[in-house]
Amino acid sequence: MANLYMNECHMKYNIDLAEDFSPFPFGRYTPLDGEYTGEVFREKILKDKLVKMVSGDKLVVNLNGIDIGIGSSFLTESFGGAVKKGYIDKKLFLESLTIICDDGLYDTEIRDYIKEAQVES
Repeated sequence: MANLYMNECHMKYNIDLAEDFSPFPFGRYTPLDGEYTGEVFREKILKDKLVKMVSGDKLVVNLNGIDIGIGSSFLTESFGGAVKKGYIDKKLFLESLTIICDDGLYDTEIRDYIKEAQVES
């Protein structure tokens, strides 16, 4: 379950992708790519946390426990899409985000998607 902690007036949000969303995240858009897409994760799990975040808050996303590899379409729609939709400032997102994963490449990939994202006009 997604957890929330408060410490010295700063919030810490924890998301376990496999437990809080699905052990089989896949694709970009619903219904085209299925039920557990990046779009759904962004809108149902990430958005409510991101829109509240301020400097000093932390967001910890645990990617361990996923039964298959996580595709780039899921990651870019989830994390880059949050910047595109204007849910969070790119700089704040990068500063507050911690990715927990046995495969360190996911952290780099997610950060690249956030850096490349442009707010939709």
